[in-house]
Amino acid sequence: MTAVTKRSRRRLMGISLGCVLFSLLMMLSMMRPAAALAAEAVPVCNPTASNGCVNGILQDASKKPISGVTVTLSGAEAATTTTDETGKWAFSVQADGTYDVAIDKSVAAQHGLKASHAQVEIQKDSFSKQRGVVRFDQVASPSGGSSPSHSPGSSASSGSSSPSGSGESNPASNAGSSLGSNFGARVWQQLYSGIIFGLMLALMSVGMNLVYGTTGLSSFSHGEQVSLGGLMAYVGTQMLHMPVWASAIFAIAIGAITGLVQNELVWAPLRRRHIGTTQQLIVTIGLSMVLQYIYQFFFGGNVKGITISVEQGFKLGPIITDVSTLISAGICILVIIAMTFFLYRTRLGRATRAVSDNAALAAASGINVEQVVRIVWIISCALAALSGVLLGIYLNGVSWNTGAVLLLLMFSAVTLGGLGTANGALVGSLVIGVVADMSSLIIPNDMRYASALAILIIVLLIRPQGIFGKVQRVG
Repeated sequence: MTAVTKRSRRRLMGISLGCVLFSLLMMLSMMRPAAALAAEAVPVCNPTASNGCVNGILQDASKKPISGVTVTLSGAEAATTTTDETGKWAFSVQADGTYDVAIDKSVAAQHGLKASHAQVEIQKDSFSKQRGVVRFDQVASPSGGSSPSHSPGSSASSGSSSPSGSGESNPASNAGSSLGSNFGARVWQQLYSGIIFGLMLALMSVGMNLVYGTTGLSSFSHGEQVSLGGLMAYVGTQMLHMPVWASAIFAIAIGAITGLVQNELVWAPLRRRHIGTTQQLIVTIGLSMVLQYIYQFFFGGNVKGITISVEQGFKLGPIITDVSTLISAGICILVIIAMTFFLYRTRLGRATRAVSDNAALAAASGINVEQVVRIVWIISCALAALSGVLLGIYLNGVSWNTGAVLLLLMFSAVTLGGLGTANGALVGSLVIGVVADMSSLIIPNDMRYASALAILIIVLLIRPQGIFGKVQRVG
């Protein structure tokens, strides 16, 4: 028994020593320095949760591409690449930080470029700094960097072309020089981008305002309809390989169908059971959370690009823009005009305004209130889907929580213009968009939405019913 006991002890000690040695080896392997992150030259780069993008188009003053030029990236990571036949180049980076992008000075001088190097800032968790776009033919200051107010990338200068094509700048990064010679150009650029963003915000807000006017419900899930539109456009272009216009129609149709389904399965039964608007509002909060995490489950947490190309910008007076931004703005204006015509010149539109003013009186006069509300839900979600498509193209990407980020701005626009009013959402959206972008001239870019909300508070203190709202007696 003694010999057996000794052998058992030796075996146990051997096993224990082996476990200790294995643990030490694991600890030593964990203590080894991690391999250094390295940037990678890629043909096309789209930002994800694990990488950011630094890219651009190299072209001369006459907009002709310059191919075969070496582009050097340095900073948190380093790499080199060569421009292709269209002048495009791109780097995929894994580390956040400030990057320097440079080309040979002789190349810049030969082709009349404004600079031979620029700086961009990359932050993968920031929706506005996931991509840095550099245009050496438009860089105003080789040492200055900026980031657009709404596009998911930082632009090399106030004159550079952003992924959205708006080319707007963020002077918060160089607030000390905001009174410099290019301050006037930045003012015009920010005003332009504010109007563009306000028009897209108006498409979201008009539908939300129609729903509130006809049902009295403030839908917290309306932002998810915006996200749905952008994600469906991504599915159409990148997964089904459809043209952008066909993908937009596909996304709008899906949005309209979800509006009909929501009303028939959720809101109409709640109204028939005479559930109060407060309880319905709580349902919209729950629906918002469910939809967000469904989107995240199926599409992941990465930004999904509807288009993968960086469109060439051009100068229009004191501002820099591109064709897609102008087309998007034109679509917004046409849709808003069509909605105004619908509300004031069609029989269904007049019925909608009648239900919004007094649903009981409208029902007594022969209007089918439920039918009007059903159509309003369809139109509202279709408009939100359209705005999601246009916003995804403008921002060069859409993610699972894009609509949730913009939800407070929608509520602000609707409240500022006047709850339930036909044109209130349009005016409120333009005010919010312009104030938000213009305020980034003097305050940090990340605080621009706070300034818009401050304007909302001030206006409501002076005129509680909003700009177009009617004074109502309470009590």
